[in-house]
Amino acid sequence: MADNKTEIVSPKLGKIRYSEDELITLTSPLLGFAELNDYLIISNSDYFPFLWLQAVEDPSVCFILIEPEPFFKDYKPKVNKRELKVMGVSSLSELKLFCIVVIPDNPQKATANLRAPVIVNFERKIAKQAVLEDETWDIRAPLFPDKG
Repeated sequence: MADNKTEIVSPKLGKIRYSEDELITLTSPLLGFAELNDYLIISNSDYFPFLWLQAVEDPSVCFILIEPEPFFKDYKPKVNKRELKVMGVSSLSELKLFCIVVIPDNPQKATANLRAPVIVNFERKIAKQAVLEDETWDIRAPLFPDKG
């Protein structure tokens, strides 16, 4: 009996086997990646607390994600009602929220995009990047602020 798994090879993560029911489909593409809609969210204890948002249509595209709470205790974004409707929910509490992280050569200078979190409805297997109207959230918020 076939296991109905598809395999991709990611330059960052190596071989990944997945089934269709593991895919998360974006309701609108990430900025700059209009042709990519299907992703896997991959957690690995070796990289905790980071997760991977791996594109399946182009295995060379992989983003690093975090759950913002451990890093940004005061992060309480307000997602507009239209975004919630697109996601099929009435409250942000029904979604899982992640932030895309950029890790430069010096990992201590890693930043998270708090202004445009990725919101996921795991029940419906859909996600989108929600650009927040509130400009107080930084696009490049330091993960490890200088203790100066």
